[in-house]
Amino acid sequence: MPQPCVDTGLGGPFVPLAALPGWTRAMHQATRAQCLGQVSRATGWYREALGLAFDRVDTGCTDNEDACLCALVSSTLCLSGLQADQGQLSLAAATLADAHTALVRLMLGPPGASAWRKAAVRYSHDTHAALVQHWAAHGPDPVIEGALRAGCLVMNATARAVH
Repeated sequence: MPQPCVDTGLGGPFVPLAALPGWTRAMHQATRAQCLGQVSRATGWYREALGLAFDRVDTGCTDNEDACLCALVSSTLCLSGLQADQGQLSLAAATLADAHTALVRLMLGPPGASAWRKAAVRYSHDTHAALVQHWAAHGPDPVIEGALRAGCLVMNATARAVH
């Protein structure tokens, strides 16, 4: 039975990114497979897309920071949504928490990384909301609690709310 197509809340199933053509291809494949009910194939493509996004973050590329974090959040929301739909609630929580804590680390990054920090603050709102929604829908989870606390620590460390 086909699964409902995923809407990340970021303007559709995902936002195609010209700056990240490999990621965009993987996301097209993933959303198409999910719409056809090919869950394992969709999962593989979402993992591929998420890996490509994390690779860009890990290398600290200095161009298209916003696109990199948009890709990270979009593929995270799609993958975790599919995992939750399949009853893999702990895995979905971990997927969301990994992305959120990566954004928190970027917010705490070196002062010269202001473009990364600015983009991380913007996109952490989406992962924060997804963590809270997962908690509300499925109950407490220590992984989600840890990720939410990490975000709150950023607020305390900077003496002003960043998300």
